[in-house]
Amino acid sequence: MPPKKRIGDIMIDQGLITQEQLDIAILEQKKSGELLGSVLFSLGFISQKDLFKLLTISSASQEESELNKYNAAIPQEIENLVKQSSSLFQRDGSVGKKELDSAHSPLVNLVEKIIIDGIQRTATDIHINPDVKGVRIRYRVDGVLQHSMFLPTELLNPIVSRFKIMGQMNIAESRIPQDGSAEFPYKNRKLDLRISTFPILGGENIVIRVLDKGQLRIGLENLGFFEEDIEKLNASIQLPFGMILVTGPTGSGKTTTLYSCLSIINTVSRNIITLEDPVEYQLPLARQCQVNVKAGLTFASGLKSILRQDPDVILVGEMRDAETAELAIRASLTGHLVFSTIHTNDAISTIARIIDIGIDPFLISTTIDSIIAQRLVRSLCEECKEPVPPFSPNYAKLGMDPSNSTLYRAKGCSACDNSGFKGRNVIYEILKITPKIREMINTRASLEDIRIHAITEGFREMHLIALEKVRLGITTLDEVSHATRMTF
Repeated sequence: MPPKKRIGDIMIDQGLITQEQLDIAILEQKKSGELLGSVLFSLGFISQKDLFKLLTISSASQEESELNKYNAAIPQEIENLVKQSSSLFQRDGSVGKKELDSAHSPLVNLVEKIIIDGIQRTATDIHINPDVKGVRIRYRVDGVLQHSMFLPTELLNPIVSRFKIMGQMNIAESRIPQDGSAEFPYKNRKLDLRISTFPILGGENIVIRVLDKGQLRIGLENLGFFEEDIEKLNASIQLPFGMILVTGPTGSGKTTTLYSCLSIINTVSRNIITLEDPVEYQLPLARQCQVNVKAGLTFASGLKSILRQDPDVILVGEMRDAETAELAIRASLTGHLVFSTIHTNDAISTIARIIDIGIDPFLISTTIDSIIAQRLVRSLCEECKEPVPPFSPNYAKLGMDPSNSTLYRAKGCSACDNSGFKGRNVIYEILKITPKIREMINTRASLEDIRIHAITEGFREMHLIALEKVRLGITTLDEVSHATRMTF
């Protein structure tokens, strides 16, 4: 196998630069620390068009990545649309309604191709970022941002305007953040796009959340909960009243867990009403309502009205303030089963967070039945994962004998886009509020004392669940360290 060429050598072979120019650029790069392509462009050795091609095949995190190691070249169809759009806006210098809204406009087709590329990569978010030398397109796949391509600078404002039109936002306003939503048809199904713009230096930054209802994996077992923990949750979910909380950072799968819980008890004999911001997926039989702050429909005001709708089960998207928290807790006291989310680092600290909001401990102890804290870790690709060598220190860290057990690590193949990971799996901890823990909450025992006692009653902390999934070959120790911020 011939040695792989560096970017500089490839550019010499293509006649874009000379060896002397490359040597000068490398010396300058060592002083400035910039990417090689940026240095070549600033020295005037390559054109802007050459720079965009170079940046597309270069990794954003490696200054001289190998051409065939980075699969990020602009597809020919997109490259043609870029050329047509660039030519149009360089000539006219403005954005007309026809170019922004016509189905035959190269710009409209370019934006569609960017979205479709993200969908095909199973991206949850599409990032369109103004950069020093152009417009950077990135996709968040399995929780990690991946560089896709660079586009010419002159396309930033037209792309921003096109997304604003799709999201029914004000295209004339660029000084303040805006939010919008749109439906995007793709292969006989419709995806929801949540579009957010944010003014920064160099233009407006756009992030598009892609919600694919057809790809929602409802079911606790599909998320990665162990069978014994599913049985515990099933017992709590079947209660006639009380509260179940799910906690974790943004993008940790809280909504999917809540929907999975609701799907277990979603029957014609129960009246389930949800209040969300936004409604991410439609659940059959459930009555779902979306918060509309501009119209005066908040979590608190909506919850008051829901109680007059004769509900059996209530889902409150998030307990953001004292009023919402108190209404949700009192709803669980009056014969309703309430599900909600709250932002805390773990299950135990949720107790302190609710007290901090302003809720009396006796209300917490008498209403909350279970608290689920969770994160998502990337799952190893089943097609290419490879065994960790037996001399690796990771075996000792996990108390495993390499002679009769095997750890796995990422490798990379075409099935996982050479990342070594495909899909994500939940790591979690479930705190059951037992009679003794209720008593400790009422007496304002310290969180550490509650944690120690919970462990004696069978509580397993999140990192222990995560390490078990490492032993099972589902994920890696590095992924667990990153998600839990623990060192092993």
